[in-house]
Amino acid sequence: MSLGARYHRLLLRLLPREFREACGADMQGVFEEMRREHVSRGLLTAMVGFYLRLTLDVARRIGPERRRVRRRRRGAAAAHPGTPAGWGGGGPGRRLETLLTDVRIAFRRMARSPGFTAVALVSLAVGIGANTATFAMVEDILFPSFPYRAPEELVDVYLEQEEFAFSPLSYPDFVDVRDGTRDVFSDIGMGGFAFGQVDKGDRVESLLGEMVSGGFFPTLGMDAALGRTLLPEDDVSPGSHWVVMLGHGYWQKEYRADPGVLGETLVLNGHGYTIVGVAPEDYPGVVQGIPVAFIAPAAMAKQLMQTSGDPFTSRGNQSCFTKARLRPGVSQAQAEATLAGIAAHLKETYPENWEASRRLIAFPTTDVVMNPMLDRVLVPAAALALVLVGVVLLIACSNLASFLLARGADRRKEIAMRLALGASRGALVRQLLTETAVLAMVGGVLGLGVSLWLLDLVMGMDLPLPADVNLELAMTGRAYLFALFVTAVTGFIFGLAPALQSTRPDVAPTLKDESTGGGRPRRFTLRNTLVAGQVAASLVLLVFAGLFLRSFQARDAVDPGFGREPTALLTFVVSSERYDQETGRLFVRQYLERLRRLPEVAAAGMTGNIHLNTTSTNTTDLNVDGVEPPEGRVGWAVDATEVEPGFFEAAGIPILRGRNFDDRDLPDGVQVAIVNEAFTERFWPGEDPVGRTVHIVSGDDVQIVGVARTAKVRTLGEAPRPFLYRPYSQDYTAFATAVIRARGPADPALQAAFRALREMDPEMVVVESKTMDEHLGIMLMPARLGALLASGFAVVALALACIGLYGVVSYAVARRSREMGIRMSLGAAPGTVVAQVVREGMTLAAVGAAAGLIVAVAGAQVLRSFLFGVGTLDAATFLGVPVLLVGVALVAAWVPARRISRIDPVNVLKAD
Repeated sequence: MSLGARYHRLLLRLLPREFREACGADMQGVFEEMRREHVSRGLLTAMVGFYLRLTLDVARRIGPERRRVRRRRRGAAAAHPGTPAGWGGGGPGRRLETLLTDVRIAFRRMARSPGFTAVALVSLAVGIGANTATFAMVEDILFPSFPYRAPEELVDVYLEQEEFAFSPLSYPDFVDVRDGTRDVFSDIGMGGFAFGQVDKGDRVESLLGEMVSGGFFPTLGMDAALGRTLLPEDDVSPGSHWVVMLGHGYWQKEYRADPGVLGETLVLNGHGYTIVGVAPEDYPGVVQGIPVAFIAPAAMAKQLMQTSGDPFTSRGNQSCFTKARLRPGVSQAQAEATLAGIAAHLKETYPENWEASRRLIAFPTTDVVMNPMLDRVLVPAAALALVLVGVVLLIACSNLASFLLARGADRRKEIAMRLALGASRGALVRQLLTETAVLAMVGGVLGLGVSLWLLDLVMGMDLPLPADVNLELAMTGRAYLFALFVTAVTGFIFGLAPALQSTRPDVAPTLKDESTGGGRPRRFTLRNTLVAGQVAASLVLLVFAGLFLRSFQARDAVDPGFGREPTALLTFVVSSERYDQETGRLFVRQYLERLRRLPEVAAAGMTGNIHLNTTSTNTTDLNVDGVEPPEGRVGWAVDATEVEPGFFEAAGIPILRGRNFDDRDLPDGVQVAIVNEAFTERFWPGEDPVGRTVHIVSGDDVQIVGVARTAKVRTLGEAPRPFLYRPYSQDYTAFATAVIRARGPADPALQAAFRALREMDPEMVVVESKTMDEHLGIMLMPARLGALLASGFAVVALALACIGLYGVVSYAVARRSREMGIRMSLGAAPGTVVAQVVREGMTLAAVGAAAGLIVAVAGAQVLRSFLFGVGTLDAATFLGVPVLLVGVALVAAWVPARRISRIDPVNVLKAD
């Protein structure tokens, strides 16, 4: 049966039986004729719109006959008084007819009040749209999905240590865990992040990818969307399996979802990889929420990363996110007992890497969003965002309820007349609720448009991330259900109270009262209470936004200790296949000399790991004579990096005592280092460290030759951290970040540095190029986003609250126009009348502000963990926000009140 035939059959079943008998054949002919016309015009591609228009056309053509049937039904009902009528009687056809009538009346009333309708729809669209978009953004955080096979059997294996409670494993540790847990895990796999460079000719695109072990996808129990996944045989021989999978999003973006992509070559870092598959669309990645462009075998780590050694050979390189599947009948406790035995063995075998405090733990995968440590902040932050935007919706709904109350007051005579003529209160409540539901439905549709626009806006944001990461935000089925739920609740809950209040007037006094308003209105009506609540809610949001803004300002004002001047950063990898250590050092030295000759460059230097690097940290275990290491550890873990002598000048970190590195620091000479002031204060307080010696646990003793000013190392809010600088001439690294201080803006210097590198070696792998402002912006991004979102919510809430206040005062002016006309005719000054109206509006604002302050003081304590450099009772915020709110509320009350000073008392009295 065709779709048209099914639709026609359903339509007939919904109509009254008498109508089907009288008009069914004619309707069939009309239907078939119109369907053929529409098909000939090629409109079948829009089936939903077509059938909607078709229904309306059919109803219009058969309207006269339908009205005759309706009159016959009313006559039959009059002859048999016991026959049920209205919404509850007459079968589904009668109920549908009543519903359609109510909906038609609702649309007519909306058209008659365009101002009311526009304000109500804008309020609802903003409230519903913001809530839906926020839900779509935090859905995976608050309600994570696990597309794996039997996800309840999966566990994440972490390394618990002092620096980070839930740290990834090193690859050697992963191998030991894999080999030692065969009796408790049926499958185990790991994945880590990698950067791949795609040369676009005049620029380089850095792609974020993953390197996974051969058992990773079998452990997850996931198949490829196209082709195959990476298999154990792809991960058995290092450097011999040049295959890769594409991320689903990257496949759609770059290859337009072409199924013929299998077998093509993806060139990463100058090497070709054969594409063997495409990851499934719901593949969450090694870390959920971070989409990747490609997935390569872990056996290709050295070739992909272009380093002098295999990055997976060091037990200090903790970058392997490990998942394992429990064997049937094995509990998590049994798995952790086995892991405890492996940890004890590693402590005995590798004491220089495994301190006594370390242990291996298993955590249920279904309890992890990104990382158990990060989830403690991430989940509350997502919930807080949903609560804040929910307050915006509450204010919007309060506006709707307030407007409906005002309109209900204007319709009190109409409702009283209908009640007097015998209409049931239930029928009137049903009709008013239908009007509200229609209004909410239209607002919900507009809200979906707003939510899609907001999601596109967020996805289009240029975030300061180390790679081209596309946020895959989209409206899911759950998000659409959330929007439908919010719309339904809005239409019912906030339409019920106005409907109930509007349908219980005192009929006789209402019909006798023919005035247009007068007398002093009650101060604390339901509508005024709603407006006061809106003001209170908007003040709470404004306080929260103020605290976030002040926190962001405090972070932004933190001196990182480096990069004050316009500076550019260019990170590249010296290929181990074409350069050994000696030629690699020579290349870097020649490149820096060339940079210093560029007119755009004031100073240039090199570091192996720039400060405040969010993608990696580098620590060195060392001992200092006379200072015992922490209990259970073989040495002090100190942040460290390799630098070239020009780094300190280029980064703006001065040498305070001693000397800089120079040509005396040869690879086979005396091993030297420079420490920062925090290092000195920690190990030699009040003493000169120059000339002293520290003992590297896994290396030689080094002599301190200088002291540099302390700079921020990991976060902007950290306490001063000890830091150790080693000379690049003695501690070679293939990863190099050129620090380029510019004479003018940083961008031209960055472009010139990139061109110079390409001219020296066109195949050099560039990992990242950015300005120092962009680099520091990564650290400020969470605070900036929090301030931006909170401010956006607060501004919208303030606007909605002021609309509500404006509506209350406007309504009061309209209702009391006769009273004010009489006062002015008796000699009252217009200014006095305006002041009285404004005073009544400001009373509502003051009551709401007072209540909002109380709630804000209590609610601000929840934000304690999200703030930096500002207290939860910040005086500037709690004094400035009420002043701002009162000022805006004063304008919102004065604008409509001022209209009353321009009325003509004579015309007002004549009108009454």
